Amino acid sequence: MRDDLLFHITTEEEWDEHKSDGNYEPESLDSEGFIHCSSGHQINDTANRLFKDHDQILLLIIDVSSLGEEIKYEEHKDSGEEYPHIYGPLNTNAVIDEIIVSAEQDGTFDIAFSSNS
Repeated sequence: MRDDLLFHITTEEEWDEHKSDGNYEPESLDSEGFIHCSSGHQINDTANRLFKDHDQILLLIIDVSSLGEEIKYEEHKDSGEEYPHIYGPLNTNAVIDEIIVSAEQDGTFDIAFSSNS
């Protein structure tokens, strides 16, 4: 998986509600001081852990080189795994793609990426 990409999972409604003037500022930015993201291998677990009650999610693909804010990899308190966090608003021009992902019939998400690079 490419390390120049990060992923943020949200909903279309949240994306539309919290972006303006070229920036995306979800509630976690105010409440926690950062925007939660995932690396490629973490996407599926994150989607199924945090969005299990959703029929559909929006996966934002972020080009790290275009980010205007600092990224910190910090340990998740339960899993011990390090997740990327963006410390500031996400400039929307760093989002290179938006993918709508529907849940499987059993309600889970099955998201996988592979890369030859």
